[in-house]
Amino acid sequence: MNLLEKYQAYREIGMKLNHKILDSCVNTEILMKSAKLLGIPRKNDIMLYETEDEMGVLMEFTMHEQMKNNKNAIEIYRDKYREQNRIEKTILDAMLLSYTSLFRVISSLESENIVLLYDVLNKKDNIKLIDINLSKTVTPGLLFFTRIVPFKDFNMTSGFSFVFQSYMEEYLRRRYKKIGKKVESDRDSIKRFVSFFRLNKEDGMEVDYEDVS
Repeated sequence: MNLLEKYQAYREIGMKLNHKILDSCVNTEILMKSAKLLGIPRKNDIMLYETEDEMGVLMEFTMHEQMKNNKNAIEIYRDKYREQNRIEKTILDAMLLSYTSLFRVISSLESENIVLLYDVLNKKDNIKLIDINLSKTVTPGLLFFTRIVPFKDFNMTSGFSFVFQSYMEEYLRRRYKKIGKKVESDRDSIKRFVSFFRLNKEDGMEVDYEDVS
C-alpha cells in the first residue's frame, strides 16, 4: 500500500470510526454543552443551525474537545472497546495526538496531493499535509483553521476547515486572543476552537466540507 492508498484507507475508516465514537460515547447532554460554548442556539433541545456544515463542526468539537472525567469521547471509546483492529488503533492514537491551529498555505504539489503549511499560532514551518482536494484548490497565502491528525508517515486533517483570506492573518491573531478571553473554559484548545468558529461566522469564506478530504 503506497502513501496515497494508505491515506485514502485511513480517511474512509476514520469517517466510519467517527460515527461509532459519536453513537456510543456522546450523549445529548454533552452535545448541548458544546452547542452552548459555540453559541449555536436551540429550541426545545433542537439545534438551530445557520448552515448544514455547523452540525459537522459541532460533532467535531464535541468528540475532540468535550471532557468527561478528564477524557474526551475518543479516549472513552478507546478504553471501552479495546479490541480494535490495527488500523482503528492507529487512527485512534493519531486522533488523540491531533491539534488545531491557524495555518497559512506555503505551496501545494497537486501531483503528490501535498499541501505545505506554516503554523501561524505555533510558528512552525514546513508541515506537510496530504489532502487530495485541497492540493488542487488552495493558493499560497490562504489561511485556514483546521485540526491536524498526525500519523507516522503523513499528516491529514480531521475533515473540517474554516477558511480566511490571506490578508487577514494579523487581524485573526488579534481577534482570536480577544475572543478567547471571553470563552467560559480553562482549556486553551476549547478557547481556540470557539474563537475561530466565531471568527469564521464573521469573516470566513464559504467552503464545501465535502471537498475537504
